[in-house]
Parts: sequence; C-alpha cells; structure tokens
Amino acid sequence: MYATTVNYFIPRQTVVLYSGASNRRYQTVYSRNLKIHKGVDNQLQFQFINQDQKPVNITGKTLTCRLMSYDGSEILLQKSLTPLLPVTGIATLEVTTNETLGMDTALCYYSISIPDGAFEYPVFVDDNSGGRGIINITDSILPKYVKSMDLGFLAHSAPTIEMPVTYFSETYRGKDASNYTVQLVFDGFIGTINIQGSISSAADEWYDITNPSTYTDYVGTDYFNIDGCHAFIRVQMVSSGGTIGKILFR
Repeated sequence: MYATTVNYFIPRQTVVLYSGASNRRYQTVYSRNLKIHKGVDNQLQFQFINQDQKPVNITGKTLTCRLMSYDGSEILLQKSLTPLLPVTGIATLEVTTNETLGMDTALCYYSISIPDGAFEYPVFVDDNSGGRGIINITDSILPKYVKSMDLGFLAHSAPTIEMPVTYFSETYRGKDASNYTVQLVFDGFIGTINIQGSISSAADEWYDITNPSTYTDYVGTDYFNIDGCHAFIRVQMVSSGGTIGKILFR
C-alpha cells in the first residue's frame, strides 16, 4: 500500500499600485510566471497592495485583465477580474474551459489596469515595476496541441420553425486515437446536436456517440469530447432556425 499526495491550490500573485501617502517606492522582489492549463477551468488570484505594502480596497472597481501574444500584437483574452475579498484587495481571473480551447499553446504576456476617476492606470505586475507579466498557456492537462480540421456541411435546405431540417457535417475519418474534440460555433441556433459514428459510413450504419444537446436561439461556442475509437464520425444537426458558422474537429 502507498499513498500519493495531491495538492490543490489557487495561485496568488501580489501586484502593486502607486497609491498611498508613503514616499517609499516598493516593488515586488520576485514575480512568478503564471500558467493557464488548457481544457479545464482556471482561477488566478491577484492581491493588490500599495507602496506601503498595505492591501488596497478595490470595492466597486472594474479591474481589466488582458492576455496578449508574446510579440504584443494581439489581445488573446480580455475580461474583468472577479472580486473575491475586495476590502483586502483580492480578486480572481477566471478563464473557462471554452476560453482555453480557443488559445494556442504559447508563452504570452498579461496586464491589468484599474480605473481611478476619469483615468485608467496600469498595475505593476512584474519585479521591475513593469506593466506586463509572463503567463504560459500550456497543454499540461490535455495531450499536446493538435491542429483543428474545419468540417464543412452537406447540402441542405434552410430550416424554419414550420419546417425543421435534419442535416449533417462532412464525414471525419477516424485515426489511431481514442479521444477527439468537436467544437461548434452557433449563431441563433434552435435545435439539437448529436455526434454520430460509423464502421463503414454506410447510410444505415450510423450510431449515436453522444446524447442529443438542445439549444434555443444560442449564440456562442460549445464543444463535445468523444471517447472511443470510431472509423467515421460526423455531426448531426436537427434545426428549426439559426445557423452553425463553423465545425472544428481535432
């Protein structure tokens, strides 16, 4: 018999604001590189302190975090921090599973800004009073990054409330793998989605891999994880309105 210790914790990064009455100029001695793990929900905590090394009350403040490409040319994600203990200056960045799936594995930057009256000020996040910290988007939870295939749609008529239409994606030929992900982009879609598999792709040999998922005027993205080996895979759509802009398969 043996036991393995598993630790669960939420990383907390201390960041500095130029506020307070002190003449001293405190800066962080050591700034850790942060990580976002693809395929799961992520939480990163930040504690805001001033030049006196005292917590800053961020109650009522909208703090904006931006993830940027390493060359600084593209914003990968921009969202507000969620206050956790605002009186003591603690807030969290919450990155959902769906948001991570749209990111490439890469070394990136992050920055945080805070409003003060009519102005927007940077938060100093690194150990040299800089406005950019390093964050690593990693595949450590899921297997290594696999480029997505864009599946098209077979010919079909436009669905309406009065005349629902069942149509299909192009067929994906399975590979020597037992895990796949299908990601769909919806625009006002009304209906159900089901992932189907087949041994030979004959018309009468398709079987359901997933249970039908129902959507009502949905705008956004959703994904399905597939377990098991299937020679052929396709997406079945039963729709009475709206469209699906893209199907990505990996």
